[in-house]
Amino acid sequence: MPRAPLRALVSPALWSGCAHLATDALAALAGLGVLLTLLLGVCLIPLGLVGVPLVAAAGWALYPLVTAERARYAATCGMDIPAPPRPALSYRAPLRSMRVLARSRYIWRQLAYFAALLPLSLVTGLGVALAWAVPLTLLALPAYYGHLAQGQAALGPLTVDSTGTALLVAAAALPLGAFVSPLVARALIAVDVALARTLLAPPRDVELTRRVEQLTTSRERLVAAVEAERRRIERDLHDGAQQRLVAVTMTLGRAVSRLRKSGDDSTRTIVEQARKDAREAIAELRDLARGLHPPVLTDRGLGAALTAVAARSPVPVTVDAAAEPRPPAAVEAVAYFVVAEALTNVAKHAGASRAWVVVRRDGDRLAVTVGDDGGGGADPAAGSGLAGLAGRVAAVDGSLRVTSPPGGPTVIEVELRCA
Repeated sequence: MPRAPLRALVSPALWSGCAHLATDALAALAGLGVLLTLLLGVCLIPLGLVGVPLVAAAGWALYPLVTAERARYAATCGMDIPAPPRPALSYRAPLRSMRVLARSRYIWRQLAYFAALLPLSLVTGLGVALAWAVPLTLLALPAYYGHLAQGQAALGPLTVDSTGTALLVAAAALPLGAFVSPLVARALIAVDVALARTLLAPPRDVELTRRVEQLTTSRERLVAAVEAERRRIERDLHDGAQQRLVAVTMTLGRAVSRLRKSGDDSTRTIVEQARKDAREAIAELRDLARGLHPPVLTDRGLGAALTAVAARSPVPVTVDAAAEPRPPAAVEAVAYFVVAEALTNVAKHAGASRAWVVVRRDGDRLAVTVGDDGGGGADPAAGSGLAGLAGRVAAVDGSLRVTSPPGGPTVIEVELRCA
């Protein structure tokens, strides 16, 4: 029961829902036209395929009809029904259109919706009309009962033949209209909405699949945007701050030469120290820029970039990279940083005498393997950097597997999706 009957009576949602119920019959008639066209087309198919164009026409008309139904539910019930995929139908290829219609779950669910709406519209239309007409008729009874046949009205066992009796009936109709009619209308609206959610909306598994695809696409865009921002920052550091520091170093070098000629050894020592600090800052800035995005990766590809990483490693590393055609930039960057971090871990923790890197491109998959002959025992949960690698790999829908038994060897296998 509504806690505030008068507020329920003036609720816009109630009256817009009643308007929705009143227009159910129109939607059902339009759906009946599509169903009859489809049925006629199916019946005429054995007669030289005469009915194939009719079946295609029914399927073509079904999509705009469903779109109109979605708009009707949105306007009257505030219900947002996801749009189904539009069937690929063509009058130039009627047989292919027939196969599309026969195999589409959406089409069958939409046809079932309009088939169920036919009898339901009779119930909802008649129900909402009676829900409001009965109390209004009884409320007005004192004004017209005397004009009826024999000057009285018969309400079942009750005979209304006086103004007092008519006023009592009208008084009883007030709670009927205030309490019962809104409940009946809301129940009918709930049935209508349940039918739409069940048959008109896409199936839950399809909707979840679509949502996963949307999230995957948005994640790929985010990863690509982050990688582009990395490259921008790397260029800014290389062309901006790093070049300024190089200029400062050169200026300090000229100052040292002049101070050496002037014999001011104390000032020359200070300037030489400043020059040394500037060189160290350049090296640190270069390492930082390389950690953001190495230019060699963009210019020459994954093989050259990994060879450069291996050359800087204190542990001898052999690189066997065959990644043609080149993967997307985001995937290439992830593969590079996985190898760089893995080789850093080898140098810090493995106690290995050698390491190896193998990269292979197979269709839409890029496989990266990093191994060493160290003592093993690497644990992703022990804070060795492997957990961070797993997160970076997962960002591009990849997988990471670590095999590191006690005594070694340690092998890190990464598979990245390139499509």
